[in-house]
Amino acid sequence: MLEDRMKRLFPLFIMSLALSLPALAQTPCAPEKGASPEKCRIATGDAATVTPSQKITSFQAQVKSDIRKGLTDAQKQAFLNKMHDYFDFSTMAEAALFGEWEKLTIEQRAQFSLAFTAMLQRSYLKKLYSHAEYQASITGEKLKEDKAQVATRLVKSAKGATSVDVTYRMQKTKQGWRIYDVLTDEVSLIRNYRSTFADLIKSKGFSGLMDHLKKQASGPLP
Repeated sequence: MLEDRMKRLFPLFIMSLALSLPALAQTPCAPEKGASPEKCRIATGDAATVTPSQKITSFQAQVKSDIRKGLTDAQKQAFLNKMHDYFDFSTMAEAALFGEWEKLTIEQRAQFSLAFTAMLQRSYLKKLYSHAEYQASITGEKLKEDKAQVATRLVKSAKGATSVDVTYRMQKTKQGWRIYDVLTDEVSLIRNYRSTFADLIKSKGFSGLMDHLKKQASGPLP
């Protein structure tokens, strides 16, 4: 039941992130030969000046620029790679396992993080193609030191449709603001994953959880 609810909530999170506000102009950054990705990000003002709300909006610009039907596998993979500029997948992976994380070996943690990231990215990409019937707007931002929450409201275009509130939890890293959790009508995406993964580990062990994630992330890109 929890996994079914998670599957229903995840598309709403996808739609909101893709559509919240008109896109900010985003200056392309091509670092000089030998320059690090961090240097490129700093050059665009990411770590120093971009607010959490602007970061969400910046990602929408990336989505509108890159996502369309008929993409090649190389184009899809390029977009998935860019998601690391907006999501803190390492933090999300650790939080999704919570108490189980400490029980894993370093190798198991690395295996899980890779599989979890691949699953989440594929789920995201699959839902982006069907966002046209949704409209969203940023409704507020709460900022406290290196943590932030960006509130958005998602509305389906159909007449009489109800609204859904989606909140992004973010933290400031050396590379700028990154998303580490999403709340849909106050229900946490990471907490839902945590419940599902805990049940899988309890019934099938860590290997069963890995089999589940690999199955979700297998096959051609959507």
